[in-house]
Amino acid sequence: MSSPDSTEKNKIRKEYLRLAGCGVFYLVFCFVFGIYLGSDSRGYIEMISAREPVYPLFLLLWRSIFGEGIYLWVVIILQNLLMAFCVWYSCEHLWKRFSKSRLVLAGMYAVHAGVAVLCQFLAERGAIYSSNILTEGITVSLWLLAMTLLIEGVLDWDRKKLLWLLLLLALLTDTRKQMAVGYPALAAAVFFGRMGKDGFKLWLKRLLICVAGIVLSLILALGGTRLYNYVLRGSFAANTRDMNLVLTTTLYVADPEDASLIGEEAVRTLFERTMKELMAKGSNYSFAEAGWSALEAHYEENFDRITVDTTGPLFVEYAKERGFKEGMEAEGEADRMSLVIVKSLFFHNLGRYLKVYGASLLNGLINTVAKRHPLLDIYGLAACLLLTILVIYCLRVRETREAGRGGLFVLFGLFCNTAVAAALIFCQSRYMIYNMALFYMAFLWTGEAVISSLLSARKKTQTVEKKDEIRI
Repeated sequence: MSSPDSTEKNKIRKEYLRLAGCGVFYLVFCFVFGIYLGSDSRGYIEMISAREPVYPLFLLLWRSIFGEGIYLWVVIILQNLLMAFCVWYSCEHLWKRFSKSRLVLAGMYAVHAGVAVLCQFLAERGAIYSSNILTEGITVSLWLLAMTLLIEGVLDWDRKKLLWLLLLLALLTDTRKQMAVGYPALAAAVFFGRMGKDGFKLWLKRLLICVAGIVLSLILALGGTRLYNYVLRGSFAANTRDMNLVLTTTLYVADPEDASLIGEEAVRTLFERTMKELMAKGSNYSFAEAGWSALEAHYEENFDRITVDTTGPLFVEYAKERGFKEGMEAEGEADRMSLVIVKSLFFHNLGRYLKVYGASLLNGLINTVAKRHPLLDIYGLAACLLLTILVIYCLRVRETREAGRGGLFVLFGLFCNTAVAAALIFCQSRYMIYNMALFYMAFLWTGEAVISSLLSARKKTQTVEKKDEIRI
């Protein structure tokens, strides 16, 4: 008979074997399929002012050590090893907390393998994100780690894990601003996740501590970006062209006649010039076919035509025409003019904006759980609804409440990411992939909890019936 110590050592040995298996799995993709350079990769390599600091600095570090020839290979090897670790950490920790079934553990690992296969062989990109020279090369894996820390930190009120989470969220935000969605997800998790577990005063105290931590983490992230620009460009400023995202949708839903709403003459002239180009390209809501799916597809198709091909160069060139110096000064003026246009037109076209937003939101929910296809669209929305039902059931039963809270936190992360991406950009799979594996992991542990609860309730009912028969 094995001793408790030997049993524990055997468990640890198996855990590290699974970690090694993850490493081998992702390195196979790394070496077989190689480096993926996307259209945005050059911007990170060249450290342009529109890009957040962490990933360009990450590339610079390894370029400085290994040189131009091989540094990108070093980068994707490290990114795939990071992905392997984060997948392992997430699967092991969430399985131990919410499940007792080894089948569920196998299912969790299978989900991550499935996402990798989907990205490599079925998606248009044709590459796993950990082999991309894009922010997703590290943010997809670090988001897994962040959500695991969020779930464990909030449920246990583990201050050490919450501190690591806040530091990680600052790092993620300075890698890709989209990852700031972790802050509202954390706030929602503390608000709802500690409610009922703590007394009112303790709950309120912890909520205020969370809010203070989020503010400090955001200050750290914003300060990091400004310090980076000060050292690199001599300007203690945020990244440029951030307003371009909201501007894109504002222009997409605008009419040429809206120029009359812009009070500043120079900006009005720029708007008229921009709209003339967009109407010639068909990059306007009026060219979309009927139906939410057609509207979203047209918006997605034209997003880069508006942002990259039109407003990106046009606004900066117009600023330089008006005497602003090339670089941060002209780009800063481009941002200011963008803000003037958004403020002038946003509420006037709010109805159309919300219509595009709603279409993008639905698209984002589907893209989080499946590849877009007429049949898979129905499946994607049904899957989101089913997980919500499983979570609600778990929250209503005392024995499964913890699993329900964990599933609820995953839904918070999913919804915050989709809602923000739909508001600022379009919800293509690249921006939605963060929560795909987490969604199915939550499906596994809440599904197991519901089945166990129903079987337990049935067993109790049968026991009571037998006792009643004996009494008779």
